[in-house]
Amino acid sequence: MLSNIILNELGKEPEKRGHLFVRYADDLVIFCKSRRSAQRTLDNLLPFIETKLFLKVNKEKPHVAYIRDIKFLSYIFGRSNGKCQFYIHGDSIKKMKSKIRGLTSRNNGWGYEYRKQRLIWYPLF
Repeated sequence: MLSNIILNELGKEPEKRGHLFVRYADDLVIFCKSRRSAQRTLDNLLPFIETKLFLKVNKEKPHVAYIRDIKFLSYIFGRSNGKCQFYIHGDSIKKMKSKIRGLTSRNNGWGYEYRKQRLIWYPLF
């Protein structure tokens, strides 16, 4: 909750510049039209985060990348008909299928009702 309050100010910065962005808690992706614009935005936002918000930035994490090279919260981004689209990342789908195979396996000794209950609980863990 506290991160959302503090980082609300950070969300206003890309809006001022006309950039689209996605934020979830303390994770943020900003979409710029060019690599140069993205680098400029990154160079301006890092000091803003450190001096105005008094937060420490892990220098290894922020980077400039093409839209197709970004994985954010199990999603990847791409362009379709000139618009930004997002898709579930292939690794995330494989992980989900593996987990469901384990939950539905008939070799684990679970009864039908317990297996059903575990499938209902699946998104929670």
